[in-house]
Amino acid sequence: MRECLYHPEHGYYSRLAARRRGDYYTSVDVHAIFGRLIARQLAEMWELLGSPQPFLAVESGAGVGRLAANILDFAARELPAFYAATEYIAVEHSAERRSKHANALASHASKSRVSSCAEIPEEIPNGCIFSNELLDALPTHRVVIDRGQLREVYVGFEGGKFIEVLLEPHTPAIEQYFREQGIALPEGQQAEACLDACRWIENAGTRAWPRVRHDHRLRPGSARSIR
Repeated sequence: MRECLYHPEHGYYSRLAARRRGDYYTSVDVHAIFGRLIARQLAEMWELLGSPQPFLAVESGAGVGRLAANILDFAARELPAFYAATEYIAVEHSAERRSKHANALASHASKSRVSSCAEIPEEIPNGCIFSNELLDALPTHRVVIDRGQLREVYVGFEGGKFIEVLLEPHTPAIEQYFREQGIALPEGQQAEACLDACRWIENAGTRAWPRVRHDHRLRPGSARSIR
């Protein structure tokens, strides 16, 4: 699933869509008001933090920069004080999509209000990490209980067609994911474990609060939050 979604050349999310809204569209595509509402929310966070400068607005999974443009356009027009304090970081793994940021965000880049990169900044002393439909786009592990045993669902190819193959989970972390949450799957039950989402949350937490980096670890399946 990871290769299908994020392979550098052939991955679904690594390639630019052949046409806008070709397969689906999100709130960002519907209207700029979505970005305007997020801008107001970010400005409120900035004020509650005491209006620090700089305030890092870190969008993970920024795509071609459409949401970033909507947020920054509105902030520049309606929230000038917040805009002047903001450093917008458009994080996008896909180099092809990231290449579109230069044009989409040119007016804000010229004012040093935005930068584009492939990874979340190492430390975020003041700011917010946010995304639009990122965690639900991460690859997951499909599992099923077969004759009392947890099995992972793999994809095989037989007789000219794809088939599902049940094998041992490729990592003990999958079973740990359910065990730590107290989830006991019955016979025949299918489920998913998104270990990448757990890792993303841990990574984002340690970037935003570096002082706890060596004190707390969010294990896959753990409900504990980093404060």
